[in-house]
Amino acid sequence: MFDNQNFSEEEVLAMPITSLAFVGDAFFTLFARTKVLNKHAKSGTFHVKATALVNAHSQSEFLDKIKTNLTDVEQDVVRRARNTHTSSKSKNAGLADYKRSTAFEALLGYLFLTKKLQRLNEILDLSFQGVVL
Repeated sequence: MFDNQNFSEEEVLAMPITSLAFVGDAFFTLFARTKVLNKHAKSGTFHVKATALVNAHSQSEFLDKIKTNLTDVEQDVVRRARNTHTSSKSKNAGLADYKRSTAFEALLGYLFLTKKLQRLNEILDLSFQGVVL
């Protein structure tokens, strides 16, 4: 699965944090869209539910849920992402939520690119505990 590019852990950790967040954002968007699928719902319902998950505020809350369960390396990725200066900003979120959501996406990007898929699933399971879809 997704075997078109192989990066070592060192290569991934050396990437710009924005690259990790870019991949994490794409991954999480697809994950959220598949998470809300229901045979009996209309596509508009899918969009509304997925959008409720893929936004800065929700992703910031997901990060808050998991932060105590992160390894040292994962905490470093999150810290780097949260502290990275950015010229862009969310039109629907405050700066704090935006930075935490970017950190959440960077963490997912790191786990995805290093192919730590079991850990990625653990993080997503923790994130979605108590979430009603």
